[in-house]
Parts: sequence; C-alpha cells; structure tokens
Amino acid sequence: MPTHNALQVNYFQFVLDRVPNMVYYCQAANLPGIAFGMATQPTILGHPVKVPTGSYRFEDLQIVFRVDENIENWLEIYDWMRFAGNYENANNTDRHNEKTTGARLLVTNSSYKPKFAIDFKNIFPIYLSSLNFNVTKPKSEEILCIAKFAFTGYTVIGITGA
Repeated sequence: MPTHNALQVNYFQFVLDRVPNMVYYCQAANLPGIAFGMATQPTILGHPVKVPTGSYRFEDLQIVFRVDENIENWLEIYDWMRFAGNYENANNTDRHNEKTTGARLLVTNSSYKPKFAIDFKNIFPIYLSSLNFNVTKPKSEEILCIAKFAFTGYTVIGITGA
C-alpha cells in the first residue's frame, strides 16, 4: 500500500503570467474555495427539496509577496489595475484580453517536485495593499504586500511522474 505524506503549507509555487518575477517573491497563496448554487423547490409534502442550479462562486485568489527594493512587482500590479480600470484612459474599455492573464499555482510533493497544477483563467487584480514604511522598528524588515485577484475559473491538473 503506497504511503502518502501530508500536504505542507510551503509545498507550492505561484506563477503569474503578467508578472513573471512574482514566482521569486510570493510568500503565500491560497487555492480559492468554490461554492455550488442551489435552489429550494417547494413540495406538497411541506418539506422543500434542494436542487442544484449549476452556478458556481469562487473565493478570491489571494497572494502575499515580498516587495523588491525597486518596487517593480508592486508597480506591475498597480499599473495593471490602473489600465484595467480605465484610471486615466476611457478609450481602453474594449480590450478585455489585455486586462486579464493566466496564472498557475503549482502544488509540490515532499521533494518539492510539482504534483498538481491549478490553472486560473482570466485572472485580474481587484485589490493591492499599501506599502507601509516605518522608521521606529528596531531592525529592518522586508515589506510584505497582499494582492487579491478575481478570475473566471480554475482547473486542477495532476502532473505525472512526481
């Protein structure tokens, strides 16, 4: 009988197509939960029947990343949000494909070899946290930032040979 190790919180790698350097700075990521819709159908027996509706809702994808000293990774997401939201140019409303990208969460095994890939479709940023500077800290610390993303859906793919 094969033995299985428990999945550990550090067995992952996050790849964001539009921000390729994020793979080196990502500290945390979640595999968003999914909810399936249902409706309640009345019956003559007084006990309603629950039926599936076929609609899905996904939680947001959230990552925590270290900000590089040139703040390039933070600026890439910031500029992406400005572009997608027509922050300064109302003429880019019809360029949906340029506003979204793909992303992949690689889940690794205990040898840090990819075991599963979660491919996100049409991902775009919906939140980018602030950069908090503070001179009162007794020692220098890296700045961590949170980014949240919405997406159309995701697919879980098993990787053979891992």
